[in-house]
Amino acid sequence: MEIPVVGGGSHRAARNPGLWILAMLVLAGLFGVAYWAFVLTPTGQQADDNALRGAISFVNEGRTRSAAVSFLNELPLVSGGIALLALLTAAIVRRSLYAPLVAALAFGAAAGSTQLLKHLVLTRPDMGISEATMNSFPSGHTTVATSALIAVFLVTSPRWRPLIATCGGLYAAVTGISTFALGWHRPSDIVAAYLVAGFWGLLAGLVILRRQPSWNCWDGPDAFWASSGTWPTLLWFPGVVGFIGAVGVYFFVSQLGPTAGTTEQNWFLVSGALLVIGAAGCLFGLLCGVFSHQTRRRGRWR
Repeated sequence: MEIPVVGGGSHRAARNPGLWILAMLVLAGLFGVAYWAFVLTPTGQQADDNALRGAISFVNEGRTRSAAVSFLNELPLVSGGIALLALLTAAIVRRSLYAPLVAALAFGAAAGSTQLLKHLVLTRPDMGISEATMNSFPSGHTTVATSALIAVFLVTSPRWRPLIATCGGLYAAVTGISTFALGWHRPSDIVAAYLVAGFWGLLAGLVILRRQPSWNCWDGPDAFWASSGTWPTLLWFPGVVGFIGAVGVYFFVSQLGPTAGTTEQNWFLVSGALLVIGAAGCLFGLLCGVFSHQTRRRGRWR
């Protein structure tokens, strides 16, 4: 379906399926790399375990732990409520159940595949490093929270998506940090959850944009304040800095020798936190970039 636009040209949402497939393959590949590096190798298991021990010792008691526990206890209900409200609103405003239904299916697929991967497909070999030998990769709590905000992102008008992506990245990062700080999950578990949620979000986005191109169009970042280029910057900057910082801290700590001491664990805590923040920022930055590129009217830039 071609929709004429002012200034010549035409609009076709998701006009390049190859870009979506490439992005999904990248996320799937990163998932495999994360599993191999942090679960199947002794070095990765040691780094992950040291980060977890550092988090447990740092947030062992007090108001910080209490706040994190309260947040995570309410997380499934809050995330589900946010997603349900957005999907119902979109269905009423557009008088169509198509996009909300696809977004809901993506949410369910992400949550379900996480449980399937964690309990039936993937295993965690016991290398004598961690006391907890059961597989926890990926994190279920983080998948639910991230998928809920991606569902909201999917049914939102393109001119609001950059703002929603920024809110989603912040929500996912807070969820991941809380889960990590309480010692519920290792950093790699959280990053894997982001990747699972992002994969299903991209697949659902391709389906929605190809099936409903009429409302999936926008006039560029300068047309509306919520679509300003500032929002993607707020995602990519902490995302890239977080990844670089995590790698830098890891290599710094690796030069200190044995990593069983409290000081080294605290450094790994910093590295794990930076990795979680970086992954959340980059994921929603990627979603924002792909959706924005594939929904803008081409005639406006000729």
